[in-house]
Amino acid sequence: MAKNDLPALRDHLFEVIERLKSNSDPDADACEKIDIGTAKAITMTAKTIIDSAKVEVEFLKLISDETGATGVIMEASKTKFLTK
Repeated sequence: MAKNDLPALRDHLFEVIERLKSNSDPDADACEKIDIGTAKAITMTAKTIIDSAKVEVEFLKLISDETGATGVIMEASKTKFLTK
């Protein structure tokens, strides 16, 4: 099963970089390369995922700041807004 978390996303993005670098290698196999359009689409999707994670972090900070309670972050993470 695929992992859907930020470290896995980071790994995928580094793989895209490596595959882009392989584009200029004449000895690289076709499966080691990636076209620019696909790389851009992956990057745009990753940016959207990262932006949504930033919103979640800001939400948690806001809740923590308003209540002054650190335990609220744990409770907020269980809400439907932050779970899959």
